[in-house]
Amino acid sequence: MTIETPAAAPEKKSALKKGRGFLIALSVAIGVAAIAAWIALGVGLYLDVSRQTRIILAVVAAVATEALFWSVAATLGLSVLEARKRIWRKITGRG
Repeated sequence: MTIETPAAAPEKKSALKKGRGFLIALSVAIGVAAIAAWIALGVGLYLDVSRQTRIILAVVAAVATEALFWSVAATLGLSVLEARKRIWRKITGRG
């Protein structure tokens, strides 16, 4: 005599878990872009490019780094964003 157990119901994925793979891929792509931007800035400094070009390279590297931070924060969840808000409140004295 065998005892049959009901089949386990398939686990439903939440919308956040479904999109996590996309967020990870996005973070990796932005990370590659940020690294490339910083390498370009370093090469530009080494080659002694004009001031205007250096400023453009620095702005692109800064924006790419900020985009990387926010994409990683989105991948890890909202707790990272809340922690950053608390840190900025302590630094600025508004909290």
